[in-house]
Amino acid sequence: MVNDCCCSSCCRWICFIVVVIARLCSLIILLALGACVTTPVPGYKHTYKQTPKHTYQKSSRQKKAVIRYVRPHDTLYSIGNMFDVDYKLIAKRNHIPYPYNVYVGQRLYINRTAPKTDDPTAVKIRRLAFTKKSTSKKHARKQVKKKVTTHKKVAHHKKKAHSYSGKLRWPIKPVVTSKFGRRGSRMHDGIDIGAKEGTPIHAAAGGEVVYSDSRLSGYGKLIIIRHGKNLFTAYGHNQRNLVKKGAKVKAGDVIARVGHTGRATGPHLHFEVRQGSTPVNPIAYLPRR
Repeated sequence: MVNDCCCSSCCRWICFIVVVIARLCSLIILLALGACVTTPVPGYKHTYKQTPKHTYQKSSRQKKAVIRYVRPHDTLYSIGNMFDVDYKLIAKRNHIPYPYNVYVGQRLYINRTAPKTDDPTAVKIRRLAFTKKSTSKKHARKQVKKKVTTHKKVAHHKKKAHSYSGKLRWPIKPVVTSKFGRRGSRMHDGIDIGAKEGTPIHAAAGGEVVYSDSRLSGYGKLIIIRHGKNLFTAYGHNQRNLVKKGAKVKAGDVIARVGHTGRATGPHLHFEVRQGSTPVNPIAYLPRR
């Protein structure tokens, strides 16, 4: 009985010692493997690349874009004219649907292009072929003089086409039904002149038609004429537009007929004068009635 007890306890101790030795051996093997992995190989240098953070790079289109916040009295057309960009391209760039309404404080992205520098007075230098027979200085002077004179004539002609004396004429018989200024909670950017439907509308001054369409909200059929560099006149609610964009007109030319298209209560002419994109009182530019 005693011998059986002694044998069983010896067996237990032997098993325990074997298990401990086995665990120690496995631990030593794991430590050795870890050392092999972390120990650098002589002569080999390992470089670790960091994962790059998110980088937001502007596209070439965004780099050229100018941010413009809409101000009071701004329209998409006046902003486009200010930056010499078609208002339809601005609408497309900023996802503005027809009839292209904008609100004060709205942020617009405008893609600008480098302005064309076409100087009509620039003279191209032409190398003269000198030979033994024609080496005279008079011949060379005549050629240069003739070149300069021709270009000066072209420049003078271009300037004359956009000439503006600074005074406007009434587009129709002056019967003002609504004045310039604040009208309730809204600003009236021009004057309304009452007339029968179909009455001829005359250009207030000579210039170039830069808009002839009905896509601007509220104005109906509208014509805008540029006079000189920065002065514009607008003729709204027309029954018919008789001139197209790009046409050159003189003061007094018939450009449209009175109507009540767009947001209008009856037949009349809505007449605006703008300095750039800023509306000004047309009465200050028109002769006294």
